[in-house]
Amino acid sequence: MELYIRIKNGQPFEHPISGENLKQAFPHVDTNNLPAGFAKFVRVAPTPPEFQNPVGSTYVWDGNVVTEVWSYKLIPNWEEELAAKEKMNAAGSAPNVIG
Repeated sequence: MELYIRIKNGQPFEHPISGENLKQAFPHVDTNNLPAGFAKFVRVAPTPPEFQNPVGSTYVWDGNVVTEVWSYKLIPNWEEELAAKEKMNAAGSAPNVIG
């Protein structure tokens, strides 16, 4: 999806807008030659490391494009989840013996 974001005081402002909505709301804006008050936006899906959850995102400049960057937080009691996962993996890899 083609996304854009408004720029205010040199920083991303508010939330991204689709290209179609941008053209409706700001018909004078040429998306091939964006004026100073707009930038292309790249949405990034969160990909949390194991035993972490996404807690929010910020919008940062990456060259002349604004990109979404996620932050993560360890899951409470992650050590217990790791131990349970390791136990399940060990049980799954044990030979299946029928007596």
